[in-house]
Formats: sequence, structure tokens, C-alpha cells
Amino acid sequence: MFVLNKPKASLKEIIIKSVWYGFIAGMISGMVKIGWENIFPPRIIARNLINPPQHMAMQLGIPKKLVESYFYYSQDQKVFWFTLILHFSFAIAFSVLYVFVSQYWSKIALWQGAAYGIVLWIVWHVILMPAFGTVPAPWHQPFDEHFSEFWGHIVWAWSIAATVYYLIAKDKKGHLENI
Repeated sequence: MFVLNKPKASLKEIIIKSVWYGFIAGMISGMVKIGWENIFPPRIIARNLINPPQHMAMQLGIPKKLVESYFYYSQDQKVFWFTLILHFSFAIAFSVLYVFVSQYWSKIALWQGAAYGIVLWIVWHVILMPAFGTVPAPWHQPFDEHFSEFWGHIVWAWSIAATVYYLIAKDKKGHLENI
């Protein structure tokens, strides 16, 4: 299960392409996750006034005024720019990690990335955020939230895997292994 592969690509190529492909996959998957949450909102409006990323940022000492910063788009639509930066930073960071780790451990792509999404959901939504008091304990969260976040992480991680698979396949001069 935890057998590591010796990659064909150099460490330099793996790092550079992990960052580049991870950035692209992170931006695309970040949009996928936002779209998913518009279809299946994970929290009721009252619990989403300060969403978990905003709450965690404030727990880390970032001022509430900055965390809740926004601008207006299309006259009356508030766009919370700081929250978007958090959202896409998370997506990019875990996409970069996915590309990098995939070159050494192909099992990260189990079920076309779905297992990666499930693991990240468990780590963040079931263990870490409840442990830090960012969200209620899992048994105090409504089913709707678990449903949205569980399936949302699967769709999000699948979009990372699909994007990375495509980018590696189209790179004729590269040496990254496609999984």
C-alpha cells in the first residue's frame, strides 16, 4: 500500500510542474467546489455568516475586518475577496501536493482521486476543524453539511486528478508519470 516509486523525472522537474500543474488544477477545482456548494450549500445561512475558513483565519489571529473584506461586483453583489483567496489557496496547495506525491506514490490517485478527497474531508472536517473548535463536533453537524462536504470533496479531488492527468498527458517533453 505504501510502496514508493522512483520517478523518471528529476526532482527539479517534479517541483516545477507540481507547482504549475497544481496551480492550474487548483484554480479549476476551486471553481468546481464553489459550484458544488451553490448546488448543495453545506451550511444554513446563520452558520455561514462566518464560514469555517473565515473562522479559522480569525482563530489564527487575522483581524475580522480583513477576513470579512469584500468589494461590490455588478453593482450590488458582495464578493468576499479574502475568503476567495483562502478558498483558492487551499485548492492550489492540495493540488500541488497531489501532483508531487503522485510521482512517488501512485495510490494517491485511487478511484481517480476520489480517495484523496475523502481523506482530506476526514482530516479537515471530521478531525482538525472540530478539534480546533472551528466547526462543531461531527456528531453535532447536520447531515446536510456532511453530505455536501463529503461529496463536494470527492468531486473537487476528481477535478484535480482529471486536470492533472490531462496536463501530464499533453506534456510531450516532460517526464512526469501519469497515474
